[in-house]
Amino acid sequence: MITQTLQPVLNTRHDSPFRFLGMPTAMRATSETTNGAFGLIESWMMPPGFATPYHVHRLEDEAFYVLDGEFAVVCGDTWMIAGPGTYVFGPRNIPHGFKVVGDAPARLLLLCAPAGFEKFVLDLSDPEPAPGVPPPPPDMARLVATAAKYHIDILGPLPDSPDSLARAGNNTVSAHAPSAAPTREAVDRARDQHIAAVNAGDVEAAITLFAPGGILLPPGQPAVTDIVAIRGWFTHVFSNFRLEGFGIQPDAVEPHGDVMIENGSWKAILQPRDGAPALPAGGTYLTVYTRLANGDARILRDTFNGLPG
Repeated sequence: MITQTLQPVLNTRHDSPFRFLGMPTAMRATSETTNGAFGLIESWMMPPGFATPYHVHRLEDEAFYVLDGEFAVVCGDTWMIAGPGTYVFGPRNIPHGFKVVGDAPARLLLLCAPAGFEKFVLDLSDPEPAPGVPPPPPDMARLVATAAKYHIDILGPLPDSPDSLARAGNNTVSAHAPSAAPTREAVDRARDQHIAAVNAGDVEAAITLFAPGGILLPPGQPAVTDIVAIRGWFTHVFSNFRLEGFGIQPDAVEPHGDVMIENGSWKAILQPRDGAPALPAGGTYLTVYTRLANGDARILRDTFNGLPG
């Protein structure tokens, strides 16, 4: 039997700092030093106005502990003001982000569990620039591509914070940005992306179409209720079948409160990857779309029939 022996680790802010999104950053703990339990990152000298993208972690929970300065943090439908000594928890699959407010630079500790997010940070790290030389601006194309590799969805800029958000203490206010159903154009874009992802057998493109909390309801199977399970479902299907000529024909797309409901028909040829004869498939479907803060439509519920028996 092999036992793993972890050793105590000590580091300071002077140990190998780098730049992440242009901010001075240092690793405090990594997967290697915590046996995969968590990663801990410190960032400092974050100027007023600095903001993260609006994003979703699919594999880890995220937490912030404010050391200096003041942050406005959005998590789900709630904005919070976080000053020194404040802890904020951001569960996986919930859109969130933060921006520095006030007049002073800010500093925080960021913890993700389980570990892994720190590898994303290191992949995007830049060396400390020479004294007096400003760091380069973040490369958004590189950021989005690297985020997808680590199952992080970049949704766009942060939603607007409400005017009623106070700048003191631990005040919170509900401010869910998507206050209306997605537009027909957004649903059309999402449907086109769905068709392209299925025809390409692209698992990651398929799962990014689901909103946080989205549920897949395949015929005759249990509900697939989280993004890890949805990824597993698509992985199983695409590894066993190649879908040829997949198409969706909507019959109706109608707003209902804060969602858009679409129903219609679908068809495809399922080509088994083991060489068995092709199977025609098709039937009807019903998809419920919700609106993200950036206006994109994403699937909240998706059900269909018509798979071969």
